[in-house]
Amino acid sequence: MKKRYKGLLILGAIVFGIPLILWLSWLFTPPKPLSIFIMDKSSYTNEMINKRAINWLLRHYRFVKPNGKDYDPKLDYFGFFPSGDSDYVTMDLSEMSSSEIQQLALQHDVAYFADNYGVFSNMWPINDPDTAAVIKLYGGLDDQDIQFIDYMLRLKKLVVAEFIFLAPPTAKDVRRKAEELLGIEWQGWTGRYFQTLDVNHPDEILPGWIPVLFEKQYRRPWNFKEPGIVLVNEDEKLVILEKGYHLGNNAVPVVKMQPEDRKHFGVTDGIGYPGWFDITLPGNSSAKVLSWFELDLTDQGKEILIKNNIPLNFPSIIQDTGVNNFYYFAGDFGQSPVSRRFVRFKGARFAELFLTDLDDPTDKKGFFLTFYLPLTRKILLDYYQDKGSE
Repeated sequence: MKKRYKGLLILGAIVFGIPLILWLSWLFTPPKPLSIFIMDKSSYTNEMINKRAINWLLRHYRFVKPNGKDYDPKLDYFGFFPSGDSDYVTMDLSEMSSSEIQQLALQHDVAYFADNYGVFSNMWPINDPDTAAVIKLYGGLDDQDIQFIDYMLRLKKLVVAEFIFLAPPTAKDVRRKAEELLGIEWQGWTGRYFQTLDVNHPDEILPGWIPVLFEKQYRRPWNFKEPGIVLVNEDEKLVILEKGYHLGNNAVPVVKMQPEDRKHFGVTDGIGYPGWFDITLPGNSSAKVLSWFELDLTDQGKEILIKNNIPLNFPSIIQDTGVNNFYYFAGDFGQSPVSRRFVRFKGARFAELFLTDLDDPTDKKGFFLTFYLPLTRKILLDYYQDKGSE
């Protein structure tokens, strides 16, 4: 009987003791005060707010506000704020004067543009993709955003921007200003890998507008069945790459980085990326491609991309290596697929990795844990340490 109780005590110590130690280790990790401006114009539900990737990272790695408090995902950002079932408020830079924007830049160390796309009538207040007339409620880059970014870069502050930063609904004249300032050029294309292009498959998640648009453009039925990649231009032109025809055995885009950069950022090489991406290229000599999206293209796949003036491989991350401290993430990294259950535990990344199937091409957790987290942590940490040494 005593052996049984002893065994239960040991088991209890393991079950409750290890999580307590990991939580205390996280709690007593020295906080890193950093004033971070977060812009999110697209989170129209509390669920989307809570899944914001940058906030998971800030909480887990103990980046805190200058007053020592943790960043609150629901409060500590600029952009779209859902309020109740059908109300919302916005807080951004659009009504600020130049002096107010300059003061805001002086107050912040980092600007992180998580999602600039915005909110449309088919999303809010009810997610109805079949809404006849889709109207923009809010979103897109504006002149005040560019002015703020310009101030931040002039002050040698860190600026990070994510997926479709320059895409519609941003006006073309505003886009051109941003491209000139940041040294990047959006090519008009966005895309995504889908596990199946078969609209009758039970696991199909293909948006309904894609087959409709395809049949309208090509005047033939949508009869794709395999996994594949859908590319859509800002003029609504579609290009479809199907596994077995245009793509080889690995239909998922793979993110590749040079060995020296991979070692610096501590990321995994050749990780599959199943989310949305855009095609953005360097716009000047100081813009360095830090990592690439590589596609397993057949000769037919290469032919169709060349025909549509689409690069065979394209950047996933662009870094300004000149005077500007700027990074562009050309993928939809902004939404974390990982729950917040372990975010306050030391080593949470490794616990989540243990529970993640890295061979599942549809699971974005692998990319988040092995690429986004170490990369973005290193970017922030390098900046934090450089700032502290000034």
